[in-house]
Amino acid sequence: MLDLGGVVLTSAMPQIVAELAERSGRGEQFLWRYFNDRLFHPFWSGAMDVATFWAAFTEHAGVPGIEGRWQRELVASTLTLRLPAETVRRWAGRVPVGVLSNQRAEWVRPVLEREGLLALLAPVFISSETGLLKPDPAAFAQLTALGTDPARILYVDDRPQAVRAAQAMGITAIQADPAGAWAARVDARLGIAV
Repeated sequence: MLDLGGVVLTSAMPQIVAELAERSGRGEQFLWRYFNDRLFHPFWSGAMDVATFWAAFTEHAGVPGIEGRWQRELVASTLTLRLPAETVRRWAGRVPVGVLSNQRAEWVRPVLEREGLLALLAPVFISSETGLLKPDPAAFAQLTALGTDPARILYVDDRPQAVRAAQAMGITAIQADPAGAWAARVDARLGIAV
């Protein structure tokens, strides 16, 4: 099981926050604090739509309603693969490969489809569709409910709190490093010599 932003795909939010900071003159830390305190849960859970998210975020930044470059470019160019598609295909040839991610389905599904990965991934648990956010144990319970022994599930996430939450549920979890060396650990676990 793979996280998306920061593992399979680049993360959208750092790019969105950086753009809004540039356009508004407000510091990124100021914007991150607001996002984490006020927008994180309703936005990633799907309770807030993208238009409402952007209206609230631009209002807080002092530039209400400005159009963001990310709105035009997100699916087309901002979200790109961090993990080669061939790597996912190689793993999917050996074991089921799924997704558990705090993400917006309308952002990531088109990218996964474009890269030919969506058909390989099952199950796909995206928080804006399920309403369940990591590191809440309920999000990881989706994995344990699949009927596989939790110790046989390998979960990869770039956020240490998500890794710890998965491990607390008995799931084998590793933290993805920015350089991508974690993929070799998955290959080794699957007995794949690359």
